[in-house]
Amino acid sequence: MGELNMGLRLLKAVFNWGKTVLIALLMVTLIQRFIFTPVKVDGASMLPTLHDGDSAILWKLGYEPKAFDVVVFEVSEGQYYVKRIIGLPGQTVEMVDDQLYVDGSVVAEPYLDVNGQKKEGDRAFTWDFTLADVCQFEPCKAIPSGYYLVLGDNRPRSVDSRQIGLIHEDQILGYVLGMRGTEDKNDK
Repeated sequence: MGELNMGLRLLKAVFNWGKTVLIALLMVTLIQRFIFTPVKVDGASMLPTLHDGDSAILWKLGYEPKAFDVVVFEVSEGQYYVKRIIGLPGQTVEMVDDQLYVDGSVVAEPYLDVNGQKKEGDRAFTWDFTLADVCQFEPCKAIPSGYYLVLGDNRPRSVDSRQIGLIHEDQILGYVLGMRGTEDKNDK
């Protein structure tokens, strides 16, 4: 009788541990799916803000896109980009002589000029464009409801709304909440 009792206790302990591990795995999966998930930056399109290989936390839960947030969005099945939101629904956006205009007003972009990296000789850092140049809708006097204009911080080397058009809010997975790795690379 003692061996049977010991066997039942061992079975119960294994079952309890298994239940604990299963609950923990379920919680991790749910948190990553709906709240936040780690992401790895691939490429130089967000320099100097994010570097190739940087790790970041992507916040998903209840996110409402705001101007100048750095977001991750899906371009096509399984292909994701990290870019900065420049234009919101209802706004007009244009770039003239390296100067950003939103709704006709000059907007400073201090995140572009870290360590004097913005200018590349005499060339424009951001080529001129108007909303009509990047908008995939006709007519496009303002960014349509539910759409956003995104640009990479490393404008000469970024594929963004200038090439792919405006992105829909359903494409946005979340915003970059925290990043790791950039500080070390800026010091070199």
